[in-house]
Amino acid sequence: MFDEAFVNVLDETDVLAEMIQQSDVYQNYLVAKRNLDNDELAQRYYQAFMKGKAQYDEVMRFGRYHPDYQEVMLETRRQKRVYDTHDTVVQFKQCEHALQLLLDEVVTILASSVSEHVKVDAGTPLFNQSGCGCGSGGGCQCHA
Repeated sequence: MFDEAFVNVLDETDVLAEMIQQSDVYQNYLVAKRNLDNDELAQRYYQAFMKGKAQYDEVMRFGRYHPDYQEVMLETRRQKRVYDTHDTVVQFKQCEHALQLLLDEVVTILASSVSEHVKVDAGTPLFNQSGCGCGSGGGCQCHA
């Protein structure tokens, strides 16, 4: 079922994964994640947001007709803003975004090295920069 070429490709993907894990981008991500996990204030903000989100989900079952609709909507947004603007969370999200860009670039390089017709997820900002909307990573020169 598996030939030698297939096994070699799997071995090379292990090497590539290890290279990514050794990169500064990934190491920065790990440090930021560890800092976020150990930040008690950020965790309290997150728990408050999740509690508010549970209330929000309950209110949304009834939509605008729920008597607490406006209050719950505003409070949930406020809690999310407090969490999202906390320094440790901001740092983590920046590192997470940088890692995502690295992975997107690797995927694009791999796909285009196989064929310019290989479809790549076009839902990420990296691909939106190319102006191509078909999912080929910009290889088709379309401007959908």
